[in-house]
Amino acid sequence: MSAVSAQNEPHRPATEGEPDLSRSVIRQLRVIIRALQGHSRAVERACGISASQLWALWELQRTPGLNVSDLSRRLSVHASTTSNLLDKLEYSGLVERRRPEKDQRIVRLYVTPKGEALLSDAPAAPQGELNRALHALPPERLADLDEGLTLLVEAMNTTEPRAGLQPFEVKT
Repeated sequence: MSAVSAQNEPHRPATEGEPDLSRSVIRQLRVIIRALQGHSRAVERACGISASQLWALWELQRTPGLNVSDLSRRLSVHASTTSNLLDKLEYSGLVERRRPEKDQRIVRLYVTPKGEALLSDAPAAPQGELNRALHALPPERLADLDEGLTLLVEAMNTTEPRAGLQPFEVKT
């Protein structure tokens, strides 16, 4: 039975002596989410910007001159979300947008000296911590996790390929 067809069946509670694995999975997901949220709050306290904004700065420092679409792909968010995030970074003097003389339609993004100074003292982004933990897993376990999460996404009816890129409110 596929994960998608299983979603239509009523939840079967665990029988006596049988662990309720779904409860355990939910608990583990909550631990991960809380850890990421806690790290995000620590980033905001330390830097005065959100973890998403910090991640964007790191991406721009790593690859100066990205455009909004490129940065959106690297952040795995919708272009409108990236644009809103960049507005806040630009207003804070951390990022600047430049248009090349050859083609004024193109906008390139760069970290300012103020942004570079902030990055030099910044803690690690929560996405970096999650990425570090994922890379610490043996390849076969990472493949199992990917397969399991894919099944979970399918069971939740969120199989739209761009669902993870839908706009969301960026905290300032």
